[in-house]
Amino acid sequence: MNATPAPSSPKAPRPRVIVSGVNRRDVIIGVLVALAVIGFIAFAVFNSGGYKERNKLDGIVRGHLAPGPREMLMTVSRKGVSEKTADTGYSLKVWVESEKREYEVMVSKEDFDKTKDGDEMSFLRPKSEQH
Repeated sequence: MNATPAPSSPKAPRPRVIVSGVNRRDVIIGVLVALAVIGFIAFAVFNSGGYKERNKLDGIVRGHLAPGPREMLMTVSRKGVSEKTADTGYSLKVWVESEKREYEVMVSKEDFDKTKDGDEMSFLRPKSEQH
């Protein structure tokens, strides 16, 4: 008994898939969309840092305000409660000529100690007045 495989039936050819071509109109639309997206990204990047420059003020130190009472910071942990004294409440009076106004600027103890009356100082406008 000799087993010969049955002859296979011929397979039908696959139907052709027609892919539409890309014409000039499609290319132009793609390029315009890409330029618009890049333009929006560039606009966002260039305008993101500008608010700090608009809200930056330069003035002259006119006085030192005495620091208020020291704050006690309490930390609770598994080992118990620990207290630490914080150096806070240091501020300077700064006259800004362009605004015709004096600002009270909070500073660190180091800046409070090293700054003298008549020194120039740059600071950000208070949040309530920012543009």
